[in-house]
Amino acid sequence: MKLGPVLIQRATPIAEAAITIAELEADRGRASESLDLFQERIAELEFALEDINWTRLNLEGSHEFSRKAALQITQLARVNYLKNPMIRRGVDVQAFYVWAQGVNIVGRADSVNDVVQAFVEDPRNKTELTSHEAMKGKEIYLQLTGNIFFCFFTNPSSGRVRVRSLPTEQILEVLTNPQDAREPWYYKRQWIEQALVTDTGAVDTSPHTAYYPDWRYEPSAAEKVAEIGGQPVMWDTPVYHMKTGGLQDMRFGMPEVYPALDWARSLKEQLEDDVTRSRALARFAWNLTTKGGSRGVLAAKAKLGTTFGNMPQQQETNPPPLTASTFIGADGVDLKATNLSGAMLPADHTRNTKLMVISALGLPETFFGDVQKGNHATAKTLDRPTELKIRDRQTHWKDTLGEILAYVVLQAMKAPNGPMKAMEIPAEDGDGDSSWVAEELDDKTGEPISLVVDVSFPSVLEHDVDILIGAIVQAATLNRPGIAAGTIEPRVVTQQLLQTLQIDDVDEILQRMYPNDGDGEGPQAPPALPSSAGGGGTPPAGLPGQRGSADGGNPQDNTPPSATEAQQRYSEAMTAAARELAHGIREVTRKPAAPKPAPKRGAKK
Repeated sequence: MKLGPVLIQRATPIAEAAITIAELEADRGRASESLDLFQERIAELEFALEDINWTRLNLEGSHEFSRKAALQITQLARVNYLKNPMIRRGVDVQAFYVWAQGVNIVGRADSVNDVVQAFVEDPRNKTELTSHEAMKGKEIYLQLTGNIFFCFFTNPSSGRVRVRSLPTEQILEVLTNPQDAREPWYYKRQWIEQALVTDTGAVDTSPHTAYYPDWRYEPSAAEKVAEIGGQPVMWDTPVYHMKTGGLQDMRFGMPEVYPALDWARSLKEQLEDDVTRSRALARFAWNLTTKGGSRGVLAAKAKLGTTFGNMPQQQETNPPPLTASTFIGADGVDLKATNLSGAMLPADHTRNTKLMVISALGLPETFFGDVQKGNHATAKTLDRPTELKIRDRQTHWKDTLGEILAYVVLQAMKAPNGPMKAMEIPAEDGDGDSSWVAEELDDKTGEPISLVVDVSFPSVLEHDVDILIGAIVQAATLNRPGIAAGTIEPRVVTQQLLQTLQIDDVDEILQRMYPNDGDGEGPQAPPALPSSAGGGGTPPAGLPGQRGSADGGNPQDNTPPSATEAQQRYSEAMTAAARELAHGIREVTRKPAAPKPAPKRGAKK
């Protein structure tokens, strides 16, 4: 039978098909590798936008990083904060200057202040925002991410507000007014919810998507939508977006340390190279010259070599010499320390790279451990740009806290069972937002009480306390001791004095000193002022509500003084108090004089 040609003819198409399949598999593999390489290069190009001047142009015509690239930069900033000393130092120093001295939050009206203090002292709010540790943490978070998304949970009955923050990486999009890109309406959030299954102990995960309205966006009931693209709109939990580090027309902020990341990495690599070079040079500490050619070299090597580990040797029989030993060599043998001159780079060869990191962080060089660049002036004060940088950030936080607290007060007025009663005033033009005013009236003016909440930071710079107190008294009296000039209200003068002395709980002290301030009266039963000797004493004559012999009056006369007389006496009391405080501070801070040495026996006195 002739089967050979038939089998060959049948095998040929199969072999050709196998070859074709192999070629296609190889082409697919090369295409996959090319695609991976292309995607990697795209990611690198997107991550290094500033190097090639390429930006993504969005629909509104503004230049902004894609959200994926921005989150990659944010992750890089976080990692560098945890491991790079330069980045961590710069971020921490700014957080210290902004928050280390605390902040004063006081509502001008008593009822407003009660609402504000209840919000501040709420344990959950302290965990998130209002405690010292939380505020410092938020400052660090803002520098590393450029964004904080505060979320408000309001009790519809009592108006109590609790604040939380949404993770930056969960906010993927900001939807704005179609007619005004500066007016945000919604924040799109995507997150993975993890729930513990108590029966099995496993963690059940489920993806979620929702839209959160901006805290200022309050459309009419007809314009409120329950869903966007099939996803719910969380109208009960509006979001306050605090951003920094980016441009004004960017919808998201950027990490403030972003300009310093590349230079911080370069400085790290330079220092690592220095360490590698030092280790290489440290391998050879001495240079031995001996005669005898190669035999002499081998003999010297045998003399200096270790015997540890040589079988069957189990211990060192040729240990190195002790400290301060003497080298003894024959003629022609010379032992010298290795000359490293010219092998090491100058000590300040990394300074220019370090200055690039420092300039990106906006802090002076003295803050990063170079004490040679400092002097007495830099040790006591800040340079002007750094001072303004810290004040600018404090102002940013002041505006943010002020708006958050205004929202808290507004919810307390809107709630049916809230602590404050208010009425809504429609906009005059019928197109703007309505306003709310409290029903409670000010006892002095007869107008609705002020809803303003004062947020203030202590001075960034440290000044002499007695000089500051003297300045406050001078501003209140205009260099006329004992006579109030009327430029500053007495309560404000007291507040400034307490803040200058860095006394805690200023608002509570003011409330105790001025229980009837709404009636226009001064402090009742003022405490006794300390005497110059440091002990207690009676209040100076002339305090409001007291009639003493200082003005020649009868001590038993209880006739209330006139307004002018009370004002003058109060001014005299504040001046005396300031002087006593300044004197006490000088006595406490004055250095004790060095004791004179006892005269030697027999010496002339």
